[in-house]
Amino acid sequence: MADPAQTERTRLVEYIRTRAAGLDGPRLQARVRAAAAEFEAALAGLDEDAARRTALSGEWTVAEVVDHVAQSTVRAAEELRHLRDGRRPPGPPVYEALVSGAAHRVPWTELVDGLREAIAALAAALGEGAPAPRAASAVTAPAVLVVSGAATAPEIFTAELTWPEYALVQRLHFLDHRAQVRRLRAALTPPA
Repeated sequence: MADPAQTERTRLVEYIRTRAAGLDGPRLQARVRAAAAEFEAALAGLDEDAARRTALSGEWTVAEVVDHVAQSTVRAAEELRHLRDGRRPPGPPVYEALVSGAAHRVPWTELVDGLREAIAALAAALGEGAPAPRAASAVTAPAVLVVSGAATAPEIFTAELTWPEYALVQRLHFLDHRAQVRRLRAALTPPA
């Protein structure tokens, strides 16, 4: 009998590989930018107090989510630059719980500005120069992926991804955390 976690991991990696293979550079860039915009839109109108308030026990605050996405995105931009240039990125992969700690001390507006700067760095890394040569597409980097099941604890694993696959993971990262922010905001709003 197949391990359900292994099956979900396999499905996720197959989805990433299939989707990335079907997208050229401009369409991939557009999808990542659209997902980043959706994540930013989920933050609209949130004030400092609400961003730092614990909404759900055991979950990050919205400010912590923003810090995580900003820190992860900056590192992802750096790794994408290496991959697009045909080099394996140095150092360990961007891990699933990367935070700076700024969410507790930096004003909310600065956290959001940092997020926007990180998104701009990612957009620049995705759009720099001509498309990566075919040889660069064969270079891989380890990416830490998370499969969340409704009935199970999240499964964390590492997969070797090419730059288009790695870029597509950034899109999924924005969308997953957009959904998280929406859940947190709904929990912050008292029922009518």
